[in-house]
Amino acid sequence: MSPSEPYIYDFIIVGGGNSGAVVAGNIARSQQRPRVLVIEEGGDNKRADLRVASERFVNPYVNPEIGTWYKTTPQKHLEGRSLDYLRGRGLGGSSIANYQAYIRGSASDYNEWAARVGDDFFAWHNAVARYKELENLHFEDDGDKDHFVQLKEAVHGFEGPLDISIQPKKRWHFGMDKNMQAAIEFGWPVCRDQNSGDPIGVGVVTTTSYRGYRTTSGSAYLFDVPSNLDVWCHTTAAKILFEPQSSGNPKAVGLQLANGRIVQARKEVILSAGAIDTPKLLLLSGVGPRKELNRLNIECLVHHPDVGKKLTDHLWMDLKWSVSPELSDVAAVLGDRVKAKATRQEWLRSQTGPDATQNGTNLVGFLKFNPDRANLDELEKLPDQAKNWIKRPDVPQIEIFLAGLCPPEWQLIRDGEFYGVTIMLMNPQSRGEVTLASKDPAANPTIDPGYLSHPYDRQTIINGVRESLAYIRSTFLSKYVQREVHVPKSDTDEQILDFCKENLQSVLHGCGTVRMGHEKDPMACLDTHFRVRGVDNLRVVDLSATPLITR
Repeated sequence: MSPSEPYIYDFIIVGGGNSGAVVAGNIARSQQRPRVLVIEEGGDNKRADLRVASERFVNPYVNPEIGTWYKTTPQKHLEGRSLDYLRGRGLGGSSIANYQAYIRGSASDYNEWAARVGDDFFAWHNAVARYKELENLHFEDDGDKDHFVQLKEAVHGFEGPLDISIQPKKRWHFGMDKNMQAAIEFGWPVCRDQNSGDPIGVGVVTTTSYRGYRTTSGSAYLFDVPSNLDVWCHTTAAKILFEPQSSGNPKAVGLQLANGRIVQARKEVILSAGAIDTPKLLLLSGVGPRKELNRLNIECLVHHPDVGKKLTDHLWMDLKWSVSPELSDVAAVLGDRVKAKATRQEWLRSQTGPDATQNGTNLVGFLKFNPDRANLDELEKLPDQAKNWIKRPDVPQIEIFLAGLCPPEWQLIRDGEFYGVTIMLMNPQSRGEVTLASKDPAANPTIDPGYLSHPYDRQTIINGVRESLAYIRSTFLSKYVQREVHVPKSDTDEQILDFCKENLQSVLHGCGTVRMGHEKDPMACLDTHFRVRGVDNLRVVDLSATPLITR
């Protein structure tokens, strides 16, 4: 077939990532057995070395083909720094490149979502039902007398296509027991089931890994596909094609690919290219703010002022200490190249050994601030909708990874053993945008997340740093500390904020750029069925659609 002749499918999904893989797999396996096409810019990501569980921290760095590296604009509140903005590439999307933490939002996150859009479909009890269909949770109860993991089995799935797991205490990696003891000493509660709907406290993270392999939406839904589902890798969508209708709404009828080929959709085009590339494709296709499109000589088919707007993202930063070997063995495990090569060969042979389990356990605290230790003035100044949501007892204000190992920390292990605490800002109030730099589909979009532009975010990250410093300095962990390696110069708000501005990075949880909304919200891009308003046969199903950022 020549490039000018179209392929015809019932449904075309743009993006084989977290949402696209699930949607494509479920539609193709439905009773009607429609013809489905997945368009994916990256590869199939089936190689074993792309799915080594222990490389949760470094996978996109050692395997650059699984990521698309964007840059943000210089960030005014981060000392003018332009941050790396990684998006997962290939089947599985960001689940092939992320940290492998499988973390649901709190019950109040989903209930707030439902309230904002006016649809109970998104409430917690309905979200749980869908999670259960997705999951195949593996946990071996090893008789841990402390019962740090106690699953509420009614809210978990054990027969779904996505394998996830929780490490029993006997396989916690070195030092984790001391972290938990210190957290309890410091007064943080223990959370024994972080995906139960109430995550508050310190607990063991569920991971998208099983039997030594990273698991992804691609491995769960697109590695073994039915005959009515085609997957085109290394293929880029350049433009959505529309036809006019007598009703007035244009109808999505297919795609023009970057190579010039046309693919047609009898029923729907479904976008799942992520919070950056989904708005980019809509804008290139004439759906978005009229003034922005006119500036680039793109015909505006549907004026949607909020396409690309309200970009929301978490931020992270780490603190580091040089410690004695009684607390950490990171250097011993990762710093010995001969040993590392041998453990990799063992993993390739049998998916066993340190590469199957190392870094497979992390303790994470989802925490609310103690008013006696934190300044909460900016929380009280928020609009009632945001303030009341954040104040709910199951909504964390900060996330703290204990002994976390995040890029580029492996550069420091030459200096001996070290200990890291990673701090993540929850519920950010800063908003940014994604815009077109050019009408050329090959050009990168302009990404301005507006990090720390809201005073609530600045105060919250200061509180988080101060909480983390107190955790190390006021518990028995302090006896293992040999020197401070990467911490603020002092404990003043000014010095802590300066440190944050110099070191904060994106968690790469961008969302909200094509958000859904209440039927009475004129600015919402989507209805609660994920349909683009003012257009027929076009949906957005990735995190662009979310009206808020969950934890």
